[in-house]
Amino acid sequence: MIFLLMISFALFPLAAGITTIYILGKTKLSKLLFLFFIFTSFWQIDVSVLHGHEFFSYNVIEFLFQLFRFGSIMLGPVLFSIIYTAINPTQMVESRLVKYAVNKFTVITLYVWSIFVYLIGWSHKGIQSFEVVEPEGLIKVSYLYPVYGDWSWIFNLNLLIFVIITVISFALSKNLKDSETKSFVLYFIIIASIGYCIGILNMIKSYLLLPSSISVLFLSIGILIPVIRMHQKIITKMNNALLDQKEFLHTIIDMNPSYIYAKSQDGKYTLTNRAYGLLFGINSEELIGNFEMDYNPDLDMAKQNIRIDQQVISSLEEKHIQENEILDSQGNKRWIQIVKLPIISSGDKQVLSVATDITQRKINEKKREWEALHDPLTGLPNRRAFHQDLVERMKIAKLNKESIAVIFLDLDRFKIINDILNHENGDHLLKKVAQRLRNADDKRVTGFSVYRLGGDEFTFILSSVTKAETTIFVKRLLNLFKKSFTLKDHELFVTSSLGISMYPMDGEDPDVLIKNADIAMYSSKESGRNSYSFFTQEMNHDYQEKMVLEKALRKALQSNEIKIVYQPKMDIETKTIIGMEALVRWESSELGMISPAEFIPLAEETGIILPLGEWVLKTACLQNKIWQDMGYTPITVSVNISMRQFFDGNFVETVKNILKETNLDAQYLDLEITESISMDNITSVISTLNELKAMGISISIDDFGTGYSSLSYLKKFPINNLKIDQSFVRDITTNSENRSIVKTIISMANNLNLDVIAEGVETEAELKFLKSIGCMVVQGYLFSPPISGEEFERTFLEKHHEPSTTNVY
Repeated sequence: MIFLLMISFALFPLAAGITTIYILGKTKLSKLLFLFFIFTSFWQIDVSVLHGHEFFSYNVIEFLFQLFRFGSIMLGPVLFSIIYTAINPTQMVESRLVKYAVNKFTVITLYVWSIFVYLIGWSHKGIQSFEVVEPEGLIKVSYLYPVYGDWSWIFNLNLLIFVIITVISFALSKNLKDSETKSFVLYFIIIASIGYCIGILNMIKSYLLLPSSISVLFLSIGILIPVIRMHQKIITKMNNALLDQKEFLHTIIDMNPSYIYAKSQDGKYTLTNRAYGLLFGINSEELIGNFEMDYNPDLDMAKQNIRIDQQVISSLEEKHIQENEILDSQGNKRWIQIVKLPIISSGDKQVLSVATDITQRKINEKKREWEALHDPLTGLPNRRAFHQDLVERMKIAKLNKESIAVIFLDLDRFKIINDILNHENGDHLLKKVAQRLRNADDKRVTGFSVYRLGGDEFTFILSSVTKAETTIFVKRLLNLFKKSFTLKDHELFVTSSLGISMYPMDGEDPDVLIKNADIAMYSSKESGRNSYSFFTQEMNHDYQEKMVLEKALRKALQSNEIKIVYQPKMDIETKTIIGMEALVRWESSELGMISPAEFIPLAEETGIILPLGEWVLKTACLQNKIWQDMGYTPITVSVNISMRQFFDGNFVETVKNILKETNLDAQYLDLEITESISMDNITSVISTLNELKAMGISISIDDFGTGYSSLSYLKKFPINNLKIDQSFVRDITTNSENRSIVKTIISMANNLNLDVIAEGVETEAELKFLKSIGCMVVQGYLFSPPISGEEFERTFLEKHHEPSTTNVY
């Protein structure tokens, strides 16, 4: 009976091992614990067979004892393996104890030693024999007890090694970082040590080998308790981690600016984030368990969402909605992009929706669309919009057999205004002009649109109009410019030139209509500005000639077709040459001799005047310096400066560089400018003139009296000379009005201490009259027309260089 009772105790560690595997799962640690319990069972069986003399013979008992003794011997290395497995994943701080005591080599060495001890037990030196023991006081009770042999010290040493293992394991466990693992390992070492110590009491014969049973029961229950406790802690930790993860995910979802929500099959919300709640103006948690119809202000959209959600749940296929317009709680329109995903959780079907707010993107797209078709400065439709609208309106006009008018409007002298007043004021003027043109409504012309092509070019499209109605509209446009424009400290009068082409009379192609309106507009400029012109075929011919002329002019500078001629300025009193005017001439290899009156305005218009004017100025200065170096008496050379040159930002620097490059003294250079520069921005004009005057350059006002009225500014300008235009000199002897104008100019100049030069003197009578009223310097055909440099040198410089020469006519 004692044998059967003790054998039954061997089932306890087996049950504990199976329970450990079930609780912890098949992990490396749980498998080692299971092995520890199995060896504990073997230990109990080993002890139990010593009581089996009623069932087994002595030889069988000896065999079974030596066989199952494997259990008690292997407990030490298995315990150490458990400690090694618990410590190894923690990646503890480096220490010599860990490095040399806990490693695979140590574990393997312990297993090898234990197997060696086990094998010793099979020899007679390990166990010599078994004897029956009958304890005093017990009747009819006896059991076999092994008598140890000569090598029994090995078994005692193995006990000492177990003690050493437990001490080392206890010390190592102190360095464990994970609190649950540390608590379990310490508990396990203590239980295993106590249990093993109880089992060692079997060596006392009087205890009848009963301590092992107590030890097995103690180990089974004692170790199972921390296993269960560790499992509970792991479960608690996992649950806490899941809760933390859930809160973390919920926080992330709430922080996501997208609208995230999930619905069950019956349409109730199961998940919502903060952004989605704000869309309806409520806390997102209030939506849980409720229907969208109860909150969405757009009921039609809510119904549509319900239908789509049911489709996703039924088909279990995701659905993408690229663009959807919704209303928020404030009634504002928003655009969203939605992805709907089917989800199956615990057998229940749900639909998860993630909606991205693309409102700003839509606004940006509309902004880009607007910018692509509108001028950023004035807000008017641009060239691209003009072309698109013209194409569409021509299609409609063709179907309805109606006429369309295309109007080109260009501001007169805008480039000069822009240069004088600076670009900021120029932009401000364009805005003011655009505002007036936008409001150019006329009851007779209702279908009109205005565009800005760029610069100072504006266009109109008039639908369903006749030529007469277009004429009335164009005149209204011209009237818009009769009122001045106020720009900060400036009040400015601006005029415009307009050109009109009619569909289908002037073309059935958009590009042809545009080109013809442009041609008509330039015709208006050439005919005196501040006017309008309807396109004619004759204009097209003139336009083609102009294009040919422009192309030839651009080529002329490179091909040396531009020449400079010189006309002398004569002192009436001394009858000597005191200066010369450099004039530009163009003889084209293709077109022949071109009049300055024809190509100079073209150069101004196209901007060619800047390189052309710089070349003329440089060439004249260089030629004057060459003549001086040849020993001729130094005289001043006059060069005409256009307004575009004068208001070019680098003009003063350009003049300075030319004088430095040609080495001409500034006192021998006279710059002739028109009085038109006095039209505005006087401060800037005076500043530029002062810079030139400070260099020693002489300043003359050319064609005085024919341009803008600037008499009040003459005393402010640092000028030297006034040049009376030849239109006043001509017929001066017979025309009393011309005589009065010339007398007034000379009188005014004398009062301002300015010299006067009369242009276009052709007769002795004109010369005599000018001398009589105090004009001492003249130039004109009476002395010489403009002539080449070689002829000028022979005719004037050489003669006046001779001491005896005092009269040249």
